Amino acid sequence: MMIIVDGKHEYDYEVHDNVHKLRYSDNDSWTYPKDVAMRIVDDGNGLVVKLDEKGRINYGEAERLIILLKIINKNTKYEVVTNKEML
Repeated sequence: MMIIVDGKHEYDYEVHDNVHKLRYSDNDSWTYPKDVAMRIVDDGNGLVVKLDEKGRINYGEAERLIILLKIINKNTKYEVVTNKEML
């Protein structure tokens, strides 16, 4: 599955044996095209996400985590609105 971000093919998604992978696309903007950008494992008791030792993720990792979680939880529709939009 291709993941398009702001009109550009940025990532590819694949799942095998309950391991969800987001790979960098093969476009020339990535240093390591086709390399695994993020991985989430569904171990049957929940989702396992590997973070660095500090438990902190940068903004790019946060974007990739959001993408993967939205794909994994595909039956859920999310809408973000402001109070102004609700009036």
